[in-house]
Amino acid sequence: MPSTVEIPLPYRVLFLYIEPLGAFFGVFVNLLAPITYLKSLSPQATAVTYSPLDQPIYDQLAAHLLFFAWAQAIVLRSTSDIYVWKTLLFGMALCDVLHLWASYSILGPEVFFNPAKWRWEEWVNFVMLYGPGGLRLAFCAEWGFGKQRKME
Repeated sequence: MPSTVEIPLPYRVLFLYIEPLGAFFGVFVNLLAPITYLKSLSPQATAVTYSPLDQPIYDQLAAHLLFFAWAQAIVLRSTSDIYVWKTLLFGMALCDVLHLWASYSILGPEVFFNPAKWRWEEWVNFVMLYGPGGLRLAFCAEWGFGKQRKME
């Protein structure tokens, strides 16, 4: 039986509007300016030139981002069942962990754990991972829901 509750406004704004728009923007960057995306994730990529042979990788990443945008903007908007929300957002949190691991792998601990050494790209990437990623986990723990009673 579905368990419906009123989703708190900050979660609705982030997960139904802000994140889907960001993911949708990422779709276009990967399709139209893939080297920009790569350089934003890896400081070592500054000497990299674009190869059309790599485009399928960017296309697949764009597909992944399009699914994230659709899942949040459409699937979450179609239900108030907290179990559906938690299931989807926890899966996205797992993706966040892998994104952070990839960043750690390329930056190394001396940059990853030292904001003073971050480029503006790291600030954007980490704010978009730590912030919403942490809020996904907070949502799954029902932080900020107060003493709402389940609506039958």
